[in-house]
Amino acid sequence: MKLLELLSLEDNKLKLRLAVSGLLSGLGSAALLGLVNTAAQEISDNGLDRVNWVLAGSFVAITLIYFFAEVFLLSNIARQIEQGIDRIRQRLFTQIAMADFVKLEAIGQERLFKNITQSTQVISQNAHLIGMCFRSVMLLIAVMIYVFWISSLAFFLIIGVIGIGIVIYLRMGRALGEWFGKLLQVEAEMFEKIADLFRGIKEVRMWSKRSDRLYAAFDASSTKKAEYGHKAHDLISRQMIMGMSAFYILLAIVVFIVPVYSSSLTSDIPKISVAILFMIGPISVMVQSMSVFSQIEGSASRMLALSDDLAEIREEADEENAKELPAEFGHIDFEAVTFTYPNRDPRHGFVLGPIDLSVKSGELLFVTGGNGSGKSTLVKLLTGLYRPESGKISIDKTQLGVHSIAPYRNLIATVFSDFHLFAELHGVDTLDTDEANFWLERFEISHVTAIREGRFVTTALSSGQRKRLGLISAILEKRPILVLDEWAADQDPYFRKKFYTEILPDLKKRGITVIAVTHDDHYFEMADRRLHLENGKLSEVTLDDPRGRI
Repeated sequence: MKLLELLSLEDNKLKLRLAVSGLLSGLGSAALLGLVNTAAQEISDNGLDRVNWVLAGSFVAITLIYFFAEVFLLSNIARQIEQGIDRIRQRLFTQIAMADFVKLEAIGQERLFKNITQSTQVISQNAHLIGMCFRSVMLLIAVMIYVFWISSLAFFLIIGVIGIGIVIYLRMGRALGEWFGKLLQVEAEMFEKIADLFRGIKEVRMWSKRSDRLYAAFDASSTKKAEYGHKAHDLISRQMIMGMSAFYILLAIVVFIVPVYSSSLTSDIPKISVAILFMIGPISVMVQSMSVFSQIEGSASRMLALSDDLAEIREEADEENAKELPAEFGHIDFEAVTFTYPNRDPRHGFVLGPIDLSVKSGELLFVTGGNGSGKSTLVKLLTGLYRPESGKISIDKTQLGVHSIAPYRNLIATVFSDFHLFAELHGVDTLDTDEANFWLERFEISHVTAIREGRFVTTALSSGQRKRLGLISAILEKRPILVLDEWAADQDPYFRKKFYTEILPDLKKRGITVIAVTHDDHYFEMADRRLHLENGKLSEVTLDDPRGRI
């Protein structure tokens, strides 16, 4: 069972605790059932002329044991579920952070996000149902042991009827699974149409024919979803009714048929009938929770599978024995570095390099090139997100490897073209308020936001303003290297000029090594050097080079 495997992560005693609490709960239930039957038998034999204080006292004592065992069992299961979810969530979070970046990109953000959010919610929201189901299983086992103690014939009769019921139930479950599969597919189609409306509302408004067709497609998907949903819920109801009916049939067999063929069982029929009625509650819980439990098992299975996949793509890095790299470095060198994306046809896939490059400390370096030339790939190699397929990268003669890759990345602040703006300044332990306000003024954004208690007051700004906040965050990190990927693309002409003629020179004066990917040919002369990429090949361009304007 994947759910139990997930909850047992880093907790070897979970199964023992659940077994003990479940055993106490089940035995308590069976003991209560036995006492009730014993008391009823005594009343039948002797009449009710006095109270059997021994049985009454035993009943009270066992009731208390049963009560506290039930409370402990359900609360313990709920706690274990939340702790198990927390453990797997933390494990996935850590594994994602430590995964090889190239291979992580291949997995995709959607799968990662769903497993950390939706899958954990499915289990957490049904924690109580899981506890009740487990409790019902233990209770059912205990009652069946009690029935076997009364009569082995009744025991095997019940087992036979339950077996037939399970076979029918599972067959109905397969049909239900097929309809749920259809339902999930049509739901995905319907949600896709809703996403199209939200994301393409401008285009929808601009053409009535597109709007009509989109509405017609949504209406068809919605109608089909309602139809499939009704069919699936109808099958669920039939499945539940069948499960409950099986026990009523069993009760009828025990009461009306068995006495005709087994006179020795006649005296025990009331006890067995009470036991069967006692089992209806647990069976009802189990039947009702089967559809939900399949979703829970699926969520647990997906999380464990993702954890296994992430474990296989863990990056080779040793942060515990990391080699310290000084903030004041001399140069970063590429020697015959090449890179190709994995799982692509080498005859048609992109190849970067071989690249020989030296980046000196404190220089302002521009990287140029057309779309698809390899600029973003080079940036990811420079920042250590990608590892070379061949060749080597070194900083002051220290080659990047398992002991130096993390310290190397710690030297580099970045604002990627697809950057994420954190509302909180993670990693900035001590914030200089005056400096923060200076940069907000310098980037002409102090009138729309501010930094309070280590976070931006608001990040709900235009794309250009968000880019400015991203660069301010990178500057406040006080790292010696700053890598910018198409930073000025979202800025207006006025601020773009200010960025190239004022801000970048200011950063250079502060001793920061700036590597900027850019298309702004009007400002190429601001750089100390310009590197040009074309079809994965890198060359240095001088001002009199014919490629000086691209």
